[in-house]
Amino acid sequence: MGGVMGRLAGIVWISSVVLLVPAAASGQRGNAMIHGHAGYAFQEEGNLRGGLETGFGFAYTFASRFWLSIEFSNWKTEATAAPRILYDGTVAVSPIIACLQYEFLNNRYFIPYGFAGGAFVFTNFKIGPVISIPEIKINQTIENGPAFYLGVGARIPFTRWVSFCSEVSYLIRTAPGKTIIRDMNLGISEEAIVVNLKTVFVKFGLKLFF
Repeated sequence: MGGVMGRLAGIVWISSVVLLVPAAASGQRGNAMIHGHAGYAFQEEGNLRGGLETGFGFAYTFASRFWLSIEFSNWKTEATAAPRILYDGTVAVSPIIACLQYEFLNNRYFIPYGFAGGAFVFTNFKIGPVISIPEIKINQTIENGPAFYLGVGARIPFTRWVSFCSEVSYLIRTAPGKTIIRDMNLGISEEAIVVNLKTVFVKFGLKLFF
């Protein structure tokens, strides 16, 4: 008897969740939102490995289905030496992203959306060990600068205030840089390089409405 009652109680609990969560989520609509996420950055450049990406941001709705979003993101990628690009080392990338987001649908179960905008990308390169004679020191830099940013995503409301979200996005930036060689005998010389920072992201996170 106890087993039957336990199963019945479980069925009632599950039914309550199925019925009440969408009902609460259907009223989900605040004028502002904060969000956080984690994901993976897939680098387009062959000598840059992918890496864990994290970020957070906020958004404000100014018209039906339209949101203006600001996001702060960060990831690191390992570089393997390639001719006329980068030596071995670590690239740290930190863009500030501004996007206009549009929700294609707005129902209680599933809200797909698209977004596009721009970013200012801060980049730091820490060069690894370089084999050379003691008289020569080599360093490389990558310039900060603008980028395009676009993607698609979807969110699933859990409650009136919380949604799970997933996104696939694309950062478009080709960054100039330089290789700096300091030779104790010949002085300082510089060589221009170009670093492909184009990146595809797969992200998962939460959006909190208020």
